[in-house]
Amino acid sequence: MEFSRIIIKPVHTEKSYAQQSAEPKKHAFMVDLNATKNDIKLAFESIYGFAPAKVATQIRKPVKFRTGTANPGYTKKFKIAYVTLPVGKSISAEEQQVENKEAKNVTVSEKPIVDSSLKEVEPTSKEEKK
Repeated sequence: MEFSRIIIKPVHTEKSYAQQSAEPKKHAFMVDLNATKNDIKLAFESIYGFAPAKVATQIRKPVKFRTGTANPGYTKKFKIAYVTLPVGKSISAEEQQVENKEAKNVTVSEKPIVDSSLKEVEPTSKEEKK
């Protein structure tokens, strides 16, 4: 399994922010369902340049949610990895987002994409019509 496909994205919740500010610092990542703790540790080390102190995983099972019909919907099953950082090490949320974009080979352009074929329409007032 490729390292870039093991760690999918960081999880940003109230619990994960509380764990980031406490000692020892813990960060939560959504990971591939088939990834083991050792795979997650190696992927984290290849992305951030240092090995985590500990990796804990949790599988979130599907939960019912209302769809407005007789048949309920279900959320997807996913796996979360709680990575404990060594003492004195830290990573920021900006680094996490940049690493995820690089892992997925997503390029972000500096300029917004504008369609030049669209023409600007000037508003007309009622006074001009009279």
